[in-house]
Amino acid sequence: MFTIDAYTPARVIFGAGRLKELGSVSLPGKKALICVTQDGLMEKLGIQKRVTDLLKENGTEYVVFDRVQPNPTQSGVMAAAALAEKENCDFVIGLGGGSSVDTAKATAIMMKNPGVLWDYAQTGTGKNQSVSCAVPIVTISTTCGTGTETDPYCVITNEETKEKLDFAMDQIFPALSFIDPELMCSLPHKLTLYQGFDALFHLAECYITNEHQNHLVDLYAEDGIKMVAHNLPLVAKDGNNLEARTCMCYAADILAGYTQALCSTTSHHIIAQTIGGQFPAVVHGESLLMIAESYYKKVKQFRPALLDELGEFCGVLRDGSDPGQGFVTALKQLMDITGVRELYSMSAEGITEADFQIIADVTVDNTGIDFEKYEITKADIIQILKESYR
Repeated sequence: MFTIDAYTPARVIFGAGRLKELGSVSLPGKKALICVTQDGLMEKLGIQKRVTDLLKENGTEYVVFDRVQPNPTQSGVMAAAALAEKENCDFVIGLGGGSSVDTAKATAIMMKNPGVLWDYAQTGTGKNQSVSCAVPIVTISTTCGTGTETDPYCVITNEETKEKLDFAMDQIFPALSFIDPELMCSLPHKLTLYQGFDALFHLAECYITNEHQNHLVDLYAEDGIKMVAHNLPLVAKDGNNLEARTCMCYAADILAGYTQALCSTTSHHIIAQTIGGQFPAVVHGESLLMIAESYYKKVKQFRPALLDELGEFCGVLRDGSDPGQGFVTALKQLMDITGVRELYSMSAEGITEADFQIIADVTVDNTGIDFEKYEITKADIIQILKESYR
């Protein structure tokens, strides 16, 4: 027997060339705050002008907040909310990657609730206050990795405490998500790989956590993992392969988002987020990759059948003499064929072995991994970090 428990209310407009529909679709407000990164990339690529031209065509006013950082911060969110209040904006648009969308989601909270964002953080030093509502959110993605386009999460860093925490609530499901794979072709090679592996881990972790309980999670995760395993090497080789980009967008922005809306990830993600909080220059997909091989070698003993199933989705047959190794082998093969190992190392990002204890402490004592369905200790985390260090 299996169960289904589903709530994924975001309206999705998916497909190559469909951004143009922004000019005619019914939008959830009259004036938008558009959140974009401070590097000016959306403007340089001409995407920002396309969006603003389409908004004008739709009779919608806008103002641009162009100070989003790669690991978005509480101070950035509060500055965006202040601008939205000053300009009388009634909805937000996240334009770009996960940082822009997550900033838009958190800003949507603060446009309707008093105080500061950390008053509503549910873990760490957050005050766990209730969010009454949020303004509507529209996402226009130029990346595929986080799944934030279709899930109720955003991840924000508190610069003062160095916490990088999830905010999870139904109020920040996007009202409308544009996912146009043509916009992904401009994604740099390194970020293509980091985000592709981020999507893989979202899908795999939710599959593990679900333990075959919610049948939809299994279906979404299996289809998504197969898509990533086949198409990530193709976009790594040719970033303009639109068919492969479309498949990656489907896996990352829709299927991974749906699995996260219905289930949770594992401590793999919490450890990686802690690294990002302590070292803000480390992008999220990079922090996940840093520890991935060692992490799954460690946890395969706890859920060997599930990890072997994940390996089979990637085309690796299980080895009866080494239960759970299937996904570890598949992961190593995918890392090898894409060449992603050459792109990162802890030492290159200024992480030293002296930092391992605080990473373990913050992961367990501050953010918390009590939700985990198998036991991971501080000693385990330190060992994973040691084995991963180079």
